[in-house]
Amino acid sequence: MAEYGHLRKRAPRGKRESVLDAAVELFLSGGFDRTSMDAVAAHAGVSKTTVYAHFGDKLELFRAVTERSGTALDLALDEAALASDGDPEDRLTHVVLKVLQATSSPQFLAFLRVMMAESNRHPELIETMRTLGVPHVVDVVAATLREDAVRHGYHLPDPESYAGLFIRMAAAGVQMDALIALGQELDHAFLEGLARWTAAVFLRALRNRDAGELPKVPDGAGDVLSWAPPRRR
Repeated sequence: MAEYGHLRKRAPRGKRESVLDAAVELFLSGGFDRTSMDAVAAHAGVSKTTVYAHFGDKLELFRAVTERSGTALDLALDEAALASDGDPEDRLTHVVLKVLQATSSPQFLAFLRVMMAESNRHPELIETMRTLGVPHVVDVVAATLREDAVRHGYHLPDPESYAGLFIRMAAAGVQMDALIALGQELDHAFLEGLARWTAAVFLRALRNRDAGELPKVPDGAGDVLSWAPPRRR
């Protein structure tokens, strides 16, 4: 059984939030298998009955933890979009910076390690991620790309899928480097420069009308990219 003695007890707060706080720590430190509802209750300072009153089982609790993290990022993305000066490139830079900061954070990287370690034994965790639907970031980026297309006079087929491609291009390399280089946090200045450069390169490629019409998204791409929207029929 996992040892949780090194984890500090939570201060009193709303019981549901206390349970979620405890679950985050235990899932990330012990993984899905070694985290029990009993341990979550003990670490949250509530009864097991209270935990089950809010979450029917451990999978439902895991989903709630994931949803709460996504909601926090959604709010940050909306703030970033509103804080931009109205230029699509500036807005895209602000948005992708928030994505890079969130997805290269120690907590998010710990979550990725849990998912990689547990996904073969627990495919239901991956299915839970799929059922959460398309992340809000795809909608925010797609709206920005639509605006840029109008401003610069190019046609963008399927903005949501192009948004999904952009997010993966912007974040995947940083995530991989951060996973390999344990303990090396990336500073704000580096991430901001990377966000600005990535946004500029991507938008200039879309605006290059000399290259002809932009290619259509391959059939089935939405099935391969688990968070991408399904292809419209």
